[in-house]
Amino acid sequence: MKDIGKAFGLPFKDPSWASKFVIAALFMLLCLLGIGIPVIVGYLIQVTQRVIRHEEPALPEWSDIGVKFVLGFKYCVVYLIYLIPVFLLVIPVIGLAVATSATDAPEMVGVLSIIYIFGFTLLVIPYSLLLTAIFPIVAYRFALREKISDAIDLGKIFKDFRINWQNTAVVALIAIGIQSFAFIGILFFLIGVFFTVFYVYLVSAAMHGLLYLDLPQERSVE
Repeated sequence: MKDIGKAFGLPFKDPSWASKFVIAALFMLLCLLGIGIPVIVGYLIQVTQRVIRHEEPALPEWSDIGVKFVLGFKYCVVYLIYLIPVFLLVIPVIGLAVATSATDAPEMVGVLSIIYIFGFTLLVIPYSLLLTAIFPIVAYRFALREKISDAIDLGKIFKDFRINWQNTAVVALIAIGIQSFAFIGILFFLIGVFFTVFYVYLVSAAMHGLLYLDLPQERSVE
């Protein structure tokens, strides 16, 4: 994907980027209480939408917070749906932990717990890698029509992945890499973390839009 480098400079092409980052930092602070998460997520989805539509500047205004909240909340629901298998696998772990403290044979339950946790790890790690690989596609499919059903349509998601798997993998790997370095903002005290994390997520959101634009034209309209 030859235009991927544009994602890194995209936020700074907006003349008002500094003020938008300051407002974003305030909402990032509210994320610590949970209430800012849907707003930030909704904002990032709008960034993906604006990249897909070639709208300038790519950074939306911090208006219509309610719209951003609803949009972000819907995408959080998408994320939770994909985590349902993990939640289901965690339930037996909790049950075994309770049984260990209540049974007369904790050693036996402890052995069962170790075996189950080992199997749990063998399942969760590849599933996590799978989610990492497909979530750039999940993101742009949701951004297109803002429908949860589009974001969980695994048939079309894997079809897009087969068509454009190389670029999807590149976007996923870059996202992992830059998110790993996001917390260098700690060097500039707490508020710096919010700026750097927000920038990293902006870059990821822009890459999701660019990934969609890289699809063959006949696929981009589905």
